[in-house]
Amino acid sequence: MKYILLVEDDEEIGTVILFYLSKNPDYTVLWAKNAEEAFGLITQKVDIILLDICLPDVNGVSLCASLRKSVYCPIIFISCLDDEDTIVKALETGGDDYLTKPFSAKILQSHIEANLRRVRMEHSLQDTNMEKCYLFQDFALDCSTHSVKRDDKEYHLAPIEYSILLYFIHNPGRIISLDELYEKIWETPVYGDVRTVITHVYNLRKIIEPDTKKQKYIVNIRGSGYCFNPHEDRSAFQQHLNAHCSEDRQL
Repeated sequence: MKYILLVEDDEEIGTVILFYLSKNPDYTVLWAKNAEEAFGLITQKVDIILLDICLPDVNGVSLCASLRKSVYCPIIFISCLDDEDTIVKALETGGDDYLTKPFSAKILQSHIEANLRRVRMEHSLQDTNMEKCYLFQDFALDCSTHSVKRDDKEYHLAPIEYSILLYFIHNPGRIISLDELYEKIWETPVYGDVRTVITHVYNLRKIIEPDTKKQKYIVNIRGSGYCFNPHEDRSAFQQHLNAHCSEDRQL
């Protein structure tokens, strides 16, 4: 049984979402209509949170930041706001996914299942990675705490950020397109919108890069995507990229 916390103050929208999700026998939906009720329900076991931004007592983005202090489960924002600044803020504060209203029940279901699958995959790899700590020149990823340690500070990653960083680490030196990253991590088709990917990668850069302008670890390959550089020597990485591009041209 999966417990879903719906934080939505609109009676009509909440009722519709509750109706569709309750059709799934594997879901139990808890409905909070404001931040105070959400904090009261979060004491129970919750597997995923659907969070509206426009709440009557607290802005949903601020609520997400507060929840992230104690909650690791995926948080999907559901909002009628579609401007870039709002989406970036929502994802920067710890949101894993963002859906713009109106959306179909099928789309909502696919995003919920994709996030739950990702968590299940994390758990299945738990035994393998539990004691692992990936060490790099400027930072370390501690898999047991899902946190990055850099400059004597510890940064706890949101679930989606942890998954993205781990995917980069497991695919060093390979150019990864935004579409691939979205489909591998969220396990749903891209539908042409990769703002979520860009924002989460930007968040990771702020955490792991000594200088975000120089892109030492997560390197943007213009027109192609990103490439993770595990090398301490940037020149060695550049030689690797040049060789890779030469092979592509020959093909």
